[in-house]
Amino acid sequence: MTKKDKENLIKAAWAGGEVLKKFFGKTLHPKEKSTLWDFQTEADLGSEKTILKILKAKFPKYNINSEEAGKIDNKSEYTLVIDPLDGTNNFVLGIPNFSVSIALFYKNKAVAGVIYQPILNQTYFAEKGAGAFLNNTKIRVNNIANEKKITIAYNCHYQTQRSHLSKTMSNLINSNHKRILLGWSPAYEYCLLASGKIESVVTDDIEIHDYAAGKLIAQEAGAKIIDLTGKKETDHSNSKFIISNNDKINKYILKIIKPLQKGRK
Repeated sequence: MTKKDKENLIKAAWAGGEVLKKFFGKTLHPKEKSTLWDFQTEADLGSEKTILKILKAKFPKYNINSEEAGKIDNKSEYTLVIDPLDGTNNFVLGIPNFSVSIALFYKNKAVAGVIYQPILNQTYFAEKGAGAFLNNTKIRVNNIANEKKITIAYNCHYQTQRSHLSKTMSNLINSNHKRILLGWSPAYEYCLLASGKIESVVTDDIEIHDYAAGKLIAQEAGAKIIDLTGKKETDHSNSKFIISNNDKINKYILKIIKPLQKGRK
């Protein structure tokens, strides 16, 4: 990746974030997508339109996979995976926990990712093999290995919420650690892990737009990834995984939730 390519990815994320700041705090008109709890707003669409205008101009031959606009297949080996507003429900409620997420894939591997939190003016960036950064300062996961001191974020698919969330949360809450985080903005939670603020994120079948960039950023900051069977993560497009600051914490969490995976696909 060239320096200019990196700048263009960040530029697009910043531009989307500027659109979101203009809408934040205003009365919005959510439009249902797949379910009552899966919706879009004029903020999502405005951010996406601005991001796509930049990315299509700078990377005209790349495929696009954007949450609202869908997929554009240009027969390229490169794909841009875009979430113009991760944390839509928070945004509508006036909770400033949301972000813009853009990842670049080569074939099925993430090679770069940027997440921009516009309210805090935080730009997280990672390139495969080059580390992770927050506003150009290198970041690293923390080294906490005592399960009593860890914070675990949990994210799942909309429909999984009703069938599986209560059981998983019950097991996690009743286990021997500090706190469970349900922030409903997955992209930013990977950044919290990457910057040493929390120790783990359990990801249970969410959309690729939500984790594509954050998964790479956390991994480049030193995070370890396993799938929900306990195997080392080898597929970046896998949507069911545990990502933690170290292997010990991954094993601890897997022991808690693995019994709940029986019979699930």
